[in-house]
Amino acid sequence: MNQTQTNLSQVRQKEKVSLNDGLPKIEPRIVIEELKSHLYSDDNFKKLFSDAEDKKYRENFQLFDRDGDERINFTELQELLTSIGYIFEEQELSELYKELEDSEGQGIRSDALFILVSKKKREQDREEQLIEAFKSVDLENTGYIQSEYFKELLMTMGYRFNEDEADEYMKFIDPKNEGKFLYIDIVKKILK
Repeated sequence: MNQTQTNLSQVRQKEKVSLNDGLPKIEPRIVIEELKSHLYSDDNFKKLFSDAEDKKYRENFQLFDRDGDERINFTELQELLTSIGYIFEEQELSELYKELEDSEGQGIRSDALFILVSKKKREQDREEQLIEAFKSVDLENTGYIQSEYFKELLMTMGYRFNEDEADEYMKFIDPKNEGKFLYIDIVKKILK
């Protein structure tokens, strides 16, 4: 058999294999539990929470676990998150709750609280990074950036936009064509 035939034979064999071949069927909840166990074994994740935060969140969880079953329902979760300073939109929290709910459908356990809080912390870090990036081009430190100056930056720095792309992006940045924009508002629009 020559090299071309060997390569063709290998391609045909690969075509017969699917992603499900030889893999056991696992319920999504079990996969989530496995992911959570890996998440908690990761030292980087543990570094997100100080010992004081860990203690605070666990104590608050116990306060909201009114029936003592080591689970809280959706309403209790909303109250708990608000009490520790993390606000989620109801739809987003509802989707996350369904994903993190225990296998019996009785609520979420305390480990899910840490996943939710870490998600919010990462979002806050991203917001701070975007604000800092805008601050670096806010030459007058006013909270505003001149639209023409920003358009010029789009066309000359980093990934360079052509003029049409820059004009299109400026419609998002300065939709009323006011000549300047408050970048904290833009950060919030970007993160929605």
